[in-house]
Amino acid sequence: MKNQNILLATAMTLFIMSSSCKKDDTATPPVVGTGAKAVAFSSSINGLVKTKALNDAWEANDEIGVFMKTGTGLTDILAANRAYKTNGDGEFNPSATNQTIFFPEDGKTVDFLAYYPLKSTLNGNVYPIDINNQSNQAAIDLLYSNNANGLSKTNSSANLIFSHQLSKIEFNVKKGEGVNDLNGLAVNIAGLNTKANFDLATGSWSDASQTADLSAKIGSKNSVVTAEAILLPVSDAAGTQITFTLPGGKFKLSLPANTKFEQGKKYVYDIELRNGPSGTPVALALRATINNWTEVPSGSHEVDQDKDETNPPTGVEDVLFTETFGTGAAANKPKVGAYAGWSNPSFIFSDSYGTTDLRTISAYPDNIHAWLPATKDASLKIEGIKTSGYTKLKLKYDLAPNANSASSVSDFNVITVKVNGIQITVPSRPVSNADNNKFSTIELTDISALDNNTIEFFGSASTNTLGMRLDNVVIIGVK
Repeated sequence: MKNQNILLATAMTLFIMSSSCKKDDTATPPVVGTGAKAVAFSSSINGLVKTKALNDAWEANDEIGVFMKTGTGLTDILAANRAYKTNGDGEFNPSATNQTIFFPEDGKTVDFLAYYPLKSTLNGNVYPIDINNQSNQAAIDLLYSNNANGLSKTNSSANLIFSHQLSKIEFNVKKGEGVNDLNGLAVNIAGLNTKANFDLATGSWSDASQTADLSAKIGSKNSVVTAEAILLPVSDAAGTQITFTLPGGKFKLSLPANTKFEQGKKYVYDIELRNGPSGTPVALALRATINNWTEVPSGSHEVDQDKDETNPPTGVEDVLFTETFGTGAAANKPKVGAYAGWSNPSFIFSDSYGTTDLRTISAYPDNIHAWLPATKDASLKIEGIKTSGYTKLKLKYDLAPNANSASSVSDFNVITVKVNGIQITVPSRPVSNADNNKFSTIELTDISALDNNTIEFFGSASTNTLGMRLDNVVIIGVK
């Protein structure tokens, strides 16, 4: 549900002894008493997102390939494609004794190249890329490091900074009107290249080939069904068709003009599947963000079944505003006036009663949301939303009640909404125990009164008897 910038800090120790560096597979044994100094290497993944590792950490038996060399590229290799492995604690050691790398004993400076995941056999400097099988994304998520330069046995430490060399797309899929569940969901991405060659000497890739359809990996995150795929970078992905298949039908979406997939970036789409008029399946892109992983708002539009809308037509719906309340953990449950992690920090956020705070819960550990507490007047006002030039404005937001009592009786509409001070009718939806701490989307289809750009959510002490969690405020309009 959130998108966030992640730095994966791990530690790798290469034991350096006084022996001369070898190109062959026989490591020179250490010489005891020579005073040789071990060099500690740390590694990080630059600008990235969780793609390969549980809890953003290396997994046991992850292996990297390491080159030690001098000069430009890989023209003078001193140790080639040596395998280093971690047991999961972040420390990398040679996978076998004969894989150990030693600095030159004469103090000569050297450079390091490293990549993940390891290929035990390479054709020269070429690393083959094949993304056809998305089931194990760790096996295809190519990382590359070439920053550790000018090092010698006199150095005590260095950093290997890895960067993603491919792109990633992720769909967070929700069920909408007329769709009972997402069981059996399959997501297909049509017509992209799936193979290429990566030159470890230059850090560049070429020879993209084998156009094919990709089956995205289906999973879940914070109780939201996800479909994700690692892709080759492409400068023009306009018209790429995404098909969401359920037992009851297919929902198709064509990516709009100017869509591209850039190296090291993750593209996140919030998708709602619903049955439109006469039962026609419709895929609605609620929100699109780019992670560099940094969020950048993008457009959204509806696509009917089997209809190719490469370029969204005039009158298409656009997402004008999205507030996800930031990412990570809200330490100490800050009140609205003290919180600084908003997705849109240029807007004005306030609470007239001083009772609303920002927090996370165990069910959604990275999902910061606003908590409107039970039996207290509480509010969240957002000012500064720009809607000029748009009509048919809609408001969507997610609510999760604290319905943990069998005797609880309440309704989602106890959280009222005002637009520029004018109260908007919120449809009734009774709360059940099954709704406890589960986010449900509320949609208000006509908020045309939003001229002065202010929305306020309010829970009164008398009606909000359970407490409500508020998240993912989205405004949609037609240009």
